[in-house]
Amino acid sequence: MIKFFRKIRQKLLSENKFSKYLIYAIGEIFLVVIGILIAIQLNSVKDEREKRIEEIIQLENLLADLRQDKTELDRIIERRISKSNSSKILESIQNIQEVNNINDYYSHVMNVVYWDAHNPSLLTFNELINSGKLSSLSNQKIKDLLLQIDYNYNELFEVRKHLYEDHWEYFYRPFADIIDYENAIIAWTEPNKDIELSKEFVEIAIKSKRIKNGFTLSNFNNNLLREKLSDILTKVDSTIVLIEEEINK
Repeated sequence: MIKFFRKIRQKLLSENKFSKYLIYAIGEIFLVVIGILIAIQLNSVKDEREKRIEEIIQLENLLADLRQDKTELDRIIERRISKSNSSKILESIQNIQEVNNINDYYSHVMNVVYWDAHNPSLLTFNELINSGKLSSLSNQKIKDLLLQIDYNYNELFEVRKHLYEDHWEYFYRPFADIIDYENAIIAWTEPNKDIELSKEFVEIAIKSKRIKNGFTLSNFNNNLLREKLSDILTKVDSTIVLIEEEINK
């Protein structure tokens, strides 16, 4: 393009010698402006390409984090379901105050009182938030879902904190002096192993209003946590799909 304008300028100069200096000056200015515009355009294209490369790296890191989080969410949801089921069984035993199988009772107790929690693997998201670079993601839907996931996790942590406090109040303190945790753990992890379990603990536990209330609250809170975890999992799955599509554009 610059060569084209140079040819036009030379032609004009040869045809009109009186205006050659003016034409030359205008031509040079015009060529400089064109050169600057081309340079700006090239730099803009380069900057956009570099931003896209950085964004792809961030998206790939987010994708790795979310896939790991999905695996952990699947696991902890199953654990919440299991804990809720054990809590219901123990609550029903407390109501009739009769235990048919001591090993099963111990196993369900340990399944309920064992503290099992999931902490999300959202390191890349937190880095983007802390550095103020979340806006560098071009897909608004991805940003919105990530923010919703973070908000839902904060809600879940409040419920989980309440459940932990319940464990201390209704299980850990009352059980501390009456249960043999060593044998209880064996009954839970090795159900076919022949061990001697204390019937005294069972007799005390099934008559305790406090412990019964603990199983009721455990069932309720584990179900609530399961629902919140399932909602987060749905959002995580949706975000994974969007990020995969964005990377493959």
